[in-house]
Amino acid sequence: MNLNVITATGYEQKISEAPSTMSVITAKQIEERGYEQLEDALRDIPGIDFIHINGYAPTLIYFRGMYGAENQRALLMIDGIVENNILGSNDIAGPAYSLHNVERIEVIWGPASALYGANAFGGVINIITKKGQEMNGLYAAKGYGTFNTSFDKVSMGIKKGKLEFALAGTLYSSDGPKFTNRDPEYAASYVDKAYSFNGSVTYYALKSKTTLGYRSYKTPMGWGTYSNSPTVYLGLPSQGNDNLGLVGVLARDIRGERSGLHDPFLKTLFIQNEYKPNEKLTLFSRLLYRETGSGQDSYIYVTIDGTKLIRAKIASYSNRASAEISANYSLSEKQRFSAGLAFYQDNVEQGARRSTFDTSVHLLDGRDTLINIYSTYLPRLSDIRNNFGSYLQYILTTGLLRKTYFTLGGRYDRNSYFGNAISPRIVVVNQPGEKLTFKLQFGKAFRAPGNLEIHQAQLNFALKKEKIITYEVNAIYSISNNLRAQLNLFRNELTDVIVLGNLSGLNPNKNPGVQKTNGAEASFDMLFTSKVSGFINLTYLDARGKNLVSQISGKVPGVASIKGNAGITTYIEDLFTVSLTGNFVGQRQAPRTDPYGPVSGYFLANCVINTGKLFNEKVRASINVRNLFNSKWLDPGFRTADGLLYSTVLEQPGRSVVFKVSLNLF
Repeated sequence: MNLNVITATGYEQKISEAPSTMSVITAKQIEERGYEQLEDALRDIPGIDFIHINGYAPTLIYFRGMYGAENQRALLMIDGIVENNILGSNDIAGPAYSLHNVERIEVIWGPASALYGANAFGGVINIITKKGQEMNGLYAAKGYGTFNTSFDKVSMGIKKGKLEFALAGTLYSSDGPKFTNRDPEYAASYVDKAYSFNGSVTYYALKSKTTLGYRSYKTPMGWGTYSNSPTVYLGLPSQGNDNLGLVGVLARDIRGERSGLHDPFLKTLFIQNEYKPNEKLTLFSRLLYRETGSGQDSYIYVTIDGTKLIRAKIASYSNRASAEISANYSLSEKQRFSAGLAFYQDNVEQGARRSTFDTSVHLLDGRDTLINIYSTYLPRLSDIRNNFGSYLQYILTTGLLRKTYFTLGGRYDRNSYFGNAISPRIVVVNQPGEKLTFKLQFGKAFRAPGNLEIHQAQLNFALKKEKIITYEVNAIYSISNNLRAQLNLFRNELTDVIVLGNLSGLNPNKNPGVQKTNGAEASFDMLFTSKVSGFINLTYLDARGKNLVSQISGKVPGVASIKGNAGITTYIEDLFTVSLTGNFVGQRQAPRTDPYGPVSGYFLANCVINTGKLFNEKVRASINVRNLFNSKWLDPGFRTADGLLYSTVLEQPGRSVVFKVSLNLF
């Protein structure tokens, strides 16, 4: 239970000693609990809220009550390399991000800008993939499920002599759930051949290893419930839930093409070297090139008046070139230094790509109601953003109160847009006994405004970076080798919060928000016997915010005050593994502009049955049932959620089933 982690400091240490609040999701748990995508794994840990759009993002993830800035207040990394969209758009993870080649997922709750700089604000998710030696063979899986879902997964790895190879890929398609209250012909939650590719080759020398790697993710999908259905234009009854249907995005296939297409892509090429000349010193360097954006085939059908339909093209492209070098040095067994320098340059598009507007009117169902069919893209406009960062970290181990670790660190960033940022952290970890650990944490972090936000504001307005100060106390008690309990108490204070509604208009304050969150998280991990394990966690949040321009204040929307998760896994001889999990989310406040009001809580049960390894341990099968009792549930709307453009609530799917067969070929 006291696993090794790397994300908190940049080098390996026990999770109980790490100067952060952390959770680890292991490869064993991923398999037993049927986690196919990142969201599946995150739903069972405390402190995270979700709003499921079933398209576009496809899910908005909020750490510890930090509603808003959709998917931009958490840092997503794969093997320590940032995976967030460079432009600052909302897409993150999704079905292309399969977990079949993942060794573990390390999650930090709370800010980590002292190490990682911008956007390590509310939390960090570091997906650590399996290396070639860990794979040591060829794995393939095929799955089918509800909503005409199908997927293929493959991974291969091997280490021979000084060379190590690792390859992994996925292909995923689904028609997605049908929300027929929005449109009887609803077809906007599809995923069409989303794919991923991860490849690396590593060369081991006497005192160093060098890795060349490439990965690519592409997720063509519909817009889901991003916006209302234009029921007025379609001559349909209202979709209900106080939505008007005058303005909206088409959710049915039309003119022989899909209802709409959002086609995000991410590509990363890197080369890195780890050099260890002796036991005390480790040097690390990396060169990196990334591309992110939305493909030029992306489009959306929208109406703004209920009479004419506009086919709008949507695209973006941004790239980043970066270099970094870091060092870890153990001065003695009790003192350790870490330091690093990093530089990146972003060539980032100025928001969504501009295009011409075709005013010619075309017939649709016998009516002159369709325009902008022959729109073309205008030349891409971009900004160059440079960022220099440096950090220093010192860890002192003492015999105070038996054993106490002091971590003092900070990072300085200089950015060509938002200027300077200093992110300090101070952490004290005390272990008064073998079974008990206390952590006292203080830190500051920042979120850089994304280029989409920057170019939504008027010219000559400079957005400020969002800031957070956090205070936290943790107690970890290992009652035995089979039972571990943890309690986290925290307070987050956010200032200069960017409020979407203030980006347009002449008001000069585009960062008018403040937010304070007090919270508690309790978790229990249990190993009842060698064949039965379980977990329980509970979260309490009191998140409140204020708009300093309008002076409106209140509870933060989209966040449940109380939520909890529980699960049990049991091995039945060597034939089956059965995993039952449940997720409870309490009532959530809707945005103030939402006429629907608070959204009721829900409980979802999930069941996964895995066979043991069959036929000379080469074949396994599993059946994964989500929302076992076919519960009806809603997520609150996001942004204005006023029922005009953005829905007051977002409907969610009922029971779904996935069947998978996997082969370990050698």
